[in-house]
Amino acid sequence: MLPFRITNRPPNPNGGAWIFALQLLLVILVPILDDGALLAPLAYVAVLLGVLAVTVYLLGYRRTAATIAAGGAGVLALVFLIGGEDGPIRLLQWVTLMLAGTTTVALTLKTAFAAGVPPVQRIFCGAAGYVMIGFMFGAIHGLVGLLVGGGYVLESGIESDRQIHWADYLWLSFATLTTAGFGDVVSVGPVSNAVSTLEALAGILFPATLIARIASLGDRDRRG
Repeated sequence: MLPFRITNRPPNPNGGAWIFALQLLLVILVPILDDGALLAPLAYVAVLLGVLAVTVYLLGYRRTAATIAAGGAGVLALVFLIGGEDGPIRLLQWVTLMLAGTTTVALTLKTAFAAGVPPVQRIFCGAAGYVMIGFMFGAIHGLVGLLVGGGYVLESGIESDRQIHWADYLWLSFATLTTAGFGDVVSVGPVSNAVSTLEALAGILFPATLIARIASLGDRDRRG
């Protein structure tokens, strides 16, 4: 349990449905806000951080939500004032997203696997956590793409051999997580291949683990 937990603030009874809906909103906004740049636009980063803060709030972690909101606002202000192309600022933005994202994923999955959670809420939180994992690995792919030259390539013939950009990393992430493997964005090299392998394993093991957890709790309730 994180130290920021407010024990007298129970999770929103309909929080799972709202959290899952917010994740779908992020997916829908990708093609709308995709500007073809290497880095995600500031508007999308702002929406993403807002969704993370609201998600944590709905789970009952009010102080953690306030920390994510305040930290995200500060980083966005720096990016806006200084410019997102500067290396340290770009790294700071990535670190902020990763910290906020991993915290949100951990708290969402904790709710999905916890005892005493209504089945519908458990399913919604599990589905939302699954989508969050895709976004988290998308950020990791993006970082590897920035730091490791030639870590990812587009198959020849795609949109006149254009350069890879931020939305491609998300597309690769979800194609890998769901094991769809369309192959239009390809990881190249040991680091990017290792990240893709870990994500593929997560995509296979997470649903199986969640289903097993739901079944075991159902058996326990019937025995009780």
